[in-house]
Amino acid sequence: MSIETAAAITRIFGPCRIVQWNARDPNLLHELLLMGCDAHAVGEGACEHPRWISRGSDARVPPKPIAVVEIAAAKDTLVLIETLTAQDELQSLFLVGPGIAGLRAPLENRLFARGWRRHPASLATSDYERMQDDVLPRHAVYQRIPAEAASRWPVETLLGERNLHMDMLRESGSRADAHVVRYALAASLVRPGDTVLDCACGLGYGSAVIAATSQASQIIGVDVDAAAVAYAHANYGGPNLRFETGDASRLQNLADASVDLIVSMETIEHVENWTAVAKEFARVLKPDGRLVASVPDRWADETGSDPNPYHHHVFDWAKLREGLVEDFVVEARYTQTAPGGFKWQQAARRLVRIPLDSNVEGEWILVVASANPFARAEDLRESFRHPAFADALSASGAVALDFGGCYDNPWLYRTLVQVGERLDDAAVLGRLASWVADNARPDSADRGAALCVAGYRILERRRAQAAGELIGRIESYCRSTRHTTNPHVQRWRISLAFLAGCLCELSGTLDDALKWFSLAAELDWRSFSPILTTKTIAAAFHAARISLAFDDETRARSFFRIGFETALEAARSNPGDFAGSVDSPIPFGLVELAEVMDMGGQCAVAIATLPLWRRAPGAFWSRVDTKRFGLLAWNQALERENAYLRGQLQNVCVR
Repeated sequence: MSIETAAAITRIFGPCRIVQWNARDPNLLHELLLMGCDAHAVGEGACEHPRWISRGSDARVPPKPIAVVEIAAAKDTLVLIETLTAQDELQSLFLVGPGIAGLRAPLENRLFARGWRRHPASLATSDYERMQDDVLPRHAVYQRIPAEAASRWPVETLLGERNLHMDMLRESGSRADAHVVRYALAASLVRPGDTVLDCACGLGYGSAVIAATSQASQIIGVDVDAAAVAYAHANYGGPNLRFETGDASRLQNLADASVDLIVSMETIEHVENWTAVAKEFARVLKPDGRLVASVPDRWADETGSDPNPYHHHVFDWAKLREGLVEDFVVEARYTQTAPGGFKWQQAARRLVRIPLDSNVEGEWILVVASANPFARAEDLRESFRHPAFADALSASGAVALDFGGCYDNPWLYRTLVQVGERLDDAAVLGRLASWVADNARPDSADRGAALCVAGYRILERRRAQAAGELIGRIESYCRSTRHTTNPHVQRWRISLAFLAGCLCELSGTLDDALKWFSLAAELDWRSFSPILTTKTIAAAFHAARISLAFDDETRARSFFRIGFETALEAARSNPGDFAGSVDSPIPFGLVELAEVMDMGGQCAVAIATLPLWRRAPGAFWSRVDTKRFGLLAWNQALERENAYLRGQLQNVCVR
């Protein structure tokens, strides 16, 4: 467990200065030191490790550490925490130990009263369902509140206004956990470089969660209550986190299309014209932006009204969805419950994604919706700037990053194409891809991207009967774009030729598959980037594999050679084309070049061991096919297999 604990500590604090209190053995100390931390341990008895300090000895503890406390008995822990928190230089506590019943509430309430709060990064979505009100989690993390803010807003003052506002990082229990974990979920949807708006941020704890756990470039918290904004600024304001007063229905300080992600938890039920607020969200979001919002799920009394005097609406999923579809593409839905709530006092903690058309009822609904990528897209085309890649593009001029110059609608890139950032629901993504494929300019990069997304949907779902029509459309696209100078169109020609080969394999037309793979392996990748050779090398490998199935060893060798030689040429390419510059690197460039080298390496192994093919084909293939070819395809295949196994396990449990 020491490795797990050390990893949990560095996930929050990174390599840092640590003192491990109440230490019992040096294992955690060893792991922290091996992770680059400046770590010491204070414990009972002697230990030969030079960083072990016996309790009561004259050895000095380094200044301003993060305290990692190993928990024993509840009483002893409370005494030790009292002693440690009295040290003004101590700013953070990381508690480690088995769950001790009855400890959480008294310990946390004592910390809150002494000017501490839960660390904004302390609650991950995976922890939520296992948590209990009276049991301290195995890992519990706290931080000291700025002294002036703690003095001005003691926790007793906050509790007096709890029905309107509460800092949920200064409250213990299920309801606070429920509020905090929503922001942890929202933070997981932040894309690198995003500008995030936390609308109706209240006391700012949710904005702090996003700032502490995401790759956002800046977070703006807005609330109509000036007093709440003052609290948020004093307690959580920082270099990339600011707070300002504003009305959700009139975000006057935010320009059109200036925000990448809006987070708005339990806001729209508080306003009379909530659809006007949704329109305002659509205005300030970029065309590839996203909205994450929550509302109470059917909080109604016997009269059909919400008994909360601050709520103007009773929401169910149909009402929420209907109010968003005009301006947004609804892509994900979550349901949440927690004990002690309005509807179900004994409900378990639950935060789970459910199908968009599910009839499941919870206590809260969370929705993820993307902005309409076509709304204002033409007017805003010149202002397109990819938040994560703009600096690298400016420094290197790498055409692989030039979405604004090469797509008719560059706002489609993150919504439709970019893995890890595009629409999260496969069916919704498929419908968008089909629409773009039908309506984009025939020889545009937009159509090529859409055909590719649609094709991989067919491949992933193993829909052999649908492959023929798409292969025809791919052939038409490749023919119509044969003489284009647009490098992103050339990217899609190569990707689509490779995809067509895979679809022919799925359909059982291996002669056609060989032709498509041969084409993809021979097309010119140089106008785009060396990282595109992941497709040309993969195509050569697949062509070699089919050649072996046709018992044509000579042709197989020639294709393996193409893959090997292509990798060598990619390695000799101008680094600016795939890596950018040292000051503004392309984040994925070297990673993808490493995949190119890995794939070229598999081709090299195949050439070297091809003599095995005749006498021991299984031994040959076990050397060559060490994983599904290409890391992304391999990972996606594993995800599909894991999903299948989980489904089988659930069926067994049900029976």
